[in-house]
Amino acid sequence: MCAMVRPAPLVVATATLLLLLTGCSADGARSEADGGASATPSGSPSATTSSDPDAPLDANEACSAMYVKGDKTLEERIGIALVGASDGLDAASADQMHAMALELGRLEERVPEEFQGPVEKMRVPFLQLQKALDDGTEDQTELDVASTVEGLKEYERLC
Repeated sequence: MCAMVRPAPLVVATATLLLLLTGCSADGARSEADGGASATPSGSPSATTSSDPDAPLDANEACSAMYVKGDKTLEERIGIALVGASDGLDAASADQMHAMALELGRLEERVPEEFQGPVEKMRVPFLQLQKALDDGTEDQTELDVASTVEGLKEYERLC
């Protein structure tokens, strides 16, 4: 599977902007989230430590899910997946895009209502690629990366 996804005009520039936004906003969100976490009593229960991976998230947990958890934050992994696909679609980048679509879909189901629209916008290029692969039109597909950037900005404002 060595198909090329033709990036929409300015996709590479938008992806670069996305990575720059990721680098800038992740540090600010991480320090805010870390500050909020240290203000929480250590003995209080948290839904993020729940054994139910499908449990609804509150606003703080939704922000943590995007900007704090993991070696690479979800925001960083979104940028990496989009840049990988814009460099040329191969099996690994297609798998990464598919996994990101699924992860964002699960997140969308769990976040508070005000976060759902931004997550839906973030998913757009990932779902476009899935549809293109299903239809066999990945060579002509233009991914709407601008939608992801807009969704990330909206999500960040909510945090």
